[in-house]
Parts: sequence; C-alpha cells; structure tokens
Amino acid sequence: MHRITISNSSSLLPHQMTPLVHSSRREFGNLLSKGFALYLFFSSARLGLSEDHVSAKWQDYQEDDERIRVVSSYLGFEKQLNASLALKGHAVYDSISGASPLGVALEEGRSGVGLVQLTDIRRAGVLDLMWTQGIHETSVQYSYSKESDFLSRGYAVSRTSELNKRNTGLSYGVSYVDDRIIQTTVSEKESWDYFVGVSQVIDANTVVALNLTYGEIDGYLNDSYKRISQNIFFGSDIVYQSILENRPESRYRGIAFFNVKRFFDGLGASLDADVRYFEDSWGVQSLTYDLEWYQKIGERFIVRPNFRYYRQSEADFYQADLTGLGFNAQFRPTGEAPYYASDYRLSEMQTIGYGLKVIYKMTESIKFDVTYERYEMKGLDGVTHHSAYPDASILTFGGTLWF
Repeated sequence: MHRITISNSSSLLPHQMTPLVHSSRREFGNLLSKGFALYLFFSSARLGLSEDHVSAKWQDYQEDDERIRVVSSYLGFEKQLNASLALKGHAVYDSISGASPLGVALEEGRSGVGLVQLTDIRRAGVLDLMWTQGIHETSVQYSYSKESDFLSRGYAVSRTSELNKRNTGLSYGVSYVDDRIIQTTVSEKESWDYFVGVSQVIDANTVVALNLTYGEIDGYLNDSYKRISQNIFFGSDIVYQSILENRPESRYRGIAFFNVKRFFDGLGASLDADVRYFEDSWGVQSLTYDLEWYQKIGERFIVRPNFRYYRQSEADFYQADLTGLGFNAQFRPTGEAPYYASDYRLSEMQTIGYGLKVIYKMTESIKFDVTYERYEMKGLDGVTHHSAYPDASILTFGGTLWF
C-alpha cells in the first residue's frame, strides 16, 4: 500500500449501503465478511438445479473527482461432479487506486476533507462444495482474500431442505471469517454469522423469502487509514493534532431480509423486490429497499432496470471533529472508552442507486450482459463536509457459457 498525499476534495457528496460501494481499501475486508454471509444464504437457494457453466466478468468502479477506482476481473464456474456432488467457485482480481477520505478536515482556509492516496491489488475467491441428499442440500464453503496489508479467510456450513412438496424451503447455517491486518504489527479480527431463512411458494408465479442473521465481530475494528482531528487550546495558542480513531473492539449486528419474486405472464416480465433492515451495537440502524424489473424483449433480450434506496443513522461515537468535547484523545487506539471515529461510513447518510442491465442470449448455451449503475450519496447530519461522500459509476461486462 502506498499513501500519503493530503489534497483538497471538491466532490459533491458509502456497504451494502455504505455497503453500496467500495469507498476505501479497508472496506473490502468488511464487505467480504458481510458478503460471505449473504453468499452462504443464497448459494443454497436451488436444490438439484446445478448446471455446468463458466462465467467471466469485467467491472470498472469509478468514484467522481478522481476518488477511488477499482477495476475488477471475475471468473466463476459450476460443475456437477456426480449425482449428488457439485462444486462451484468464484475468483476475483481487483486493482485499487485513487483517493479516499482520511477523516480529518483540511487546514483553515481550505474547505473539504483530507484525502489519502491508495494503491493496492486484491486477490480473492470462494469455493463451494454442495452435497444433495433427496430434499436436503449441505454446502461447505471456503473464502480467501489477500491485499498488501490484509489477509482474510472464511469458512461456512449451511443446509437447505425443501419441504411441503418442495413448496417450502428452510435454510440455516453458520460462517466464520478470520481477518489479519498486517502493519508494523499484526492485528486480528474474527467474525461469526448465524442465519436462518425460509422461502415459500405462494402460487405458480410468486415466491417470498425471509432471512434472519445475527453476527458478532471481535478484535481490531479500527480503520488504520482513518484519522480524526482535534484542536487543543493553550491560552491564546492552538495546537492542531490528527490522531487515529478509537473504536470498540466488538460489534454485534442483526439483519432481517425479506424478498418477493413475482412473474407476470401477460407481460413476459418479473419483479424482484426486497427490503433489508440492519441494526448493530454501535447504534447504526439502516433500511435498504431494492427493486429489479426483468423484462423479456423478443426471444433473445432481457432488460433489467433497478433502483435502490439506502438510509442509515450514525454510530453512537461518530464525530466529525473532537474539538470542544472536553477530553484529549489518545494518540493510539486503545479499544476502551471514550470511543470516537470520523469515518463518513459511520455517519448519518443516504444512498440512491439506479441502473440498467441488458442480457443477450446468443444461443441456448451462451449469454452476454452489460450493466451500468450509478450511486449518489449524501450526508444527513449537517456537520460532515459534503466532499466526504462520493458519487460513483459502475460499468460491467459479463458472459456465461453452459456445457
């Protein structure tokens, strides 16, 4: 990782959802942990429907005003090994560069937040072995992610059963992620996620699903590239200092996810709608609404517009600046109160996302797709400078070959 250039930002404006975009290099580890739990749930959604295929994808994620850019290459496969065993996997190579908010304000006379220049390479992948026994499917998964100063390994086990003449699906599982932050010393973080989900066929055209997840994270939860500022007054003199954030060493979270899929015969279309509620022990609460409309056009094309709205409250210890709060912060994080962080991803904010995907079915075994998505973010606390929140565009090209 190469850094440190402080510059002025004039951008207008963080997951899933802070979670909507890759707003800093450290966020990738967090996304892996969250994404792995979601992958654990959704990978078991189809019993007995494994189809051998390979897929490839290229994606360009670009924040406005020369902020973070991530160019990604994906490769995936699924292979039926025998009547009861299937193996699938995904690999990704990310090239990460650009500027991310440091968390501190620029010096007096210049508006905006300080930026830190980042460059890195991320290599990651997931392997999933699925074992089908009648109406039951068991999945064992392993994930890996490596950056210059970050290593993550994940393990998961889940089981899905189709009941009630295969009209009802019951899923449950657990995942564990072990993260290591490699700097002058090695810091560790562990994540456990437990989920249970149920899906129900309502009629020939409608399926609903509910998923509940509980997670625990313990260890080093600071972002070592984020800082917070404080002015200390000595009589008529002012001493400015920029120090590392100090977050709790544990975080507990709960997620409720509800999804509806509805096919419309007369229109040759389907609606995929979901709502997600998130709450954690840091005081962050969020709601996400996601709508996708799949419209068949002719025999070869499917067009999918989508819209997403996300809003969250701020963490209990979020502060844009420590000046005037009545205590002098520690120069190094202790994991003990008082806690403080100026990472905009912990502030009160909203994100609006929209996009369009076009799928082209060349033959029965070859499919191509292209997607454009736009994310627009806005702070809502009236304190954090608007330049902390990036807008972003994502362009994706993909293809799948079945055999």
